[in-house]
This record gives sequence, C-alpha cells and structure tokens, in this order.
Amino acid sequence: MKKILVTGASGFVGSRVVARWRNEYKILAPTHSELDITDYASVSSYFVQNSPDVVVHLAAISNTGYCEQNPDESYRVNVEGACNIARASAMCGAKLIFFSSDQVYNGNLEHGLLSEDMPVSPENVYGRHKLEAEERVLAFCPGAVVLRATWMYDKQRYGMPVHANFVLNIAKAVNECTPLVFPVREYRGITWVREVVELLPLTFNLPMGVYNYGAENDMNTYETACCYCEMLVGLHAGPLLQPDYNRFPEHVRNLSISTDRIFRASGGTICFSNTMSGLRLFVEIGNEAD
Repeated sequence: MKKILVTGASGFVGSRVVARWRNEYKILAPTHSELDITDYASVSSYFVQNSPDVVVHLAAISNTGYCEQNPDESYRVNVEGACNIARASAMCGAKLIFFSSDQVYNGNLEHGLLSEDMPVSPENVYGRHKLEAEERVLAFCPGAVVLRATWMYDKQRYGMPVHANFVLNIAKAVNECTPLVFPVREYRGITWVREVVELLPLTFNLPMGVYNYGAENDMNTYETACCYCEMLVGLHAGPLLQPDYNRFPEHVRNLSISTDRIFRASGGTICFSNTMSGLRLFVEIGNEAD
C-alpha cells in the first residue's frame, strides 16, 4: 500500500480524503500535536519516522477575513508551514500535492476563465500568502504539484466537519425564509468536494507545476445561486435571493478558472463537472446515505 500523509486531516477536505481513501492507501493523519507544520524540527522528525510516499498538504488557515486580521499567523501557517512540508518532502523523496487557492486570482482584471499562465497580483492577505507559498514550494520541492482549488461545498455528514458554504447558506435561507444576498460583480467556480476527493489520486502522477483544480463556471454568483434554487423541487428564487450590485466596486471579482491544463496533463482523466452540472448532481444524489 502506498503511504499517504494528509496534513489538515481533521478539516473539511482532509477528513473526506481520509474517509474515502483509507482502504486503498495507508493513510497517515497526524494531529497538530503529532505534526506542527510551523516547526521544521517537528516536521522533519515526523517525515523521517514515517517516510510517506505522497504528501497531501491541506493544513492552512483558509478564512480570508481571519488572515486579513492576523497576517503574521497566516504567514506562519500558510507560507512557512507549507515551506516546511516542502523541504521535508524533498528530503525524503515524497511526491507533494499542495493545495493552494483560486484566491490568487482576486486581483485579476481579465474576464472569462483564467489560466495558470496569467500574471496574478492578489489583493488580500490570504491570496498573497498562498501565491508566495506556491512559488517557494516549487523551489524547495522538485516534482511538487500545486492545486489552485475553488470554493467547495457539501452537506452535513456524520463525523465530518462542515463550514458555511454555498449550498448550506441557501438551505438555511430556505428553511428560515430569510433573504440571502449574492454579488452580481463576482464570478467563481464552486465545486462539490466529493469530486475534489475522488480525483485526488490522479494528481499524484502529474508533472511538477501549478494547476487549476475544480469546477469551471461562466455565470456570476447571483445567477449561479438563482439557478441552483430553481433546481430544487418546487422552489423558485423569487424574493429569497437578492442581487448585490455594490460589492466589489473597484472591479469585477473574477476567480473563474480554466481546467484545460490539468485535463491535458492528465490525459483527460482529471475532468471536473462545471459548477451547474455539479450542483445538479448534488441535488440528485447528494442526500444519499453516508
């Protein structure tokens, strides 16, 4: 069995990676006390003792507002922590899969789907830190794969953490009959986490580099929310969803990714549903038993 180290294994994505692949791989899922990614001595000692074949680095502070208010802590975890993992991965010859974010595109002014070759200049702390981490990870660890992941969603599942996300926010609004506001001047892919997890092992064979990883979407966030509501049986958006024309006044916020590179690099095996197809599938089978 290939030995897979998953950092952030108790988090939203990590817990689902562990649950899905624990029978196909030998999964290492250390707690923070067992592996402090901000302490290189702790990281190198863990790697020497456990010799992982693949490292899936998910541990991060991903709350953009928190990072904005706590930039030093964000830097320690999101940049220095990633560097420590990259150095240790290189030391033991492990394949590193580093989860970055589509937030690196939040300063881009281009319209349409964005490719990995485009220059980026993130406007928030989280995006800037993820971009620096990408660059330093690739420098430290030859062969590393960087995945720029989108906003993800899932329902509440027994024993797994879940955070506020696109489908849960809408479900809460429906259940409580309270209006929900979505920005019109924002475009972004929104991905069912199940697809992220299912396709993950295919990334282990990718060549070194940066890849967009998630659903493509050519609609703005308000349009996406309205279409999702219309998919739900007997529900029309109506006054429940309200457009916000004032958010992101300086420029349209476009995080919509193109996944052409990862599709071609994987020989067509890594192929995500677009946002609307993924939401449709989620409506159809997302409430299946765990």
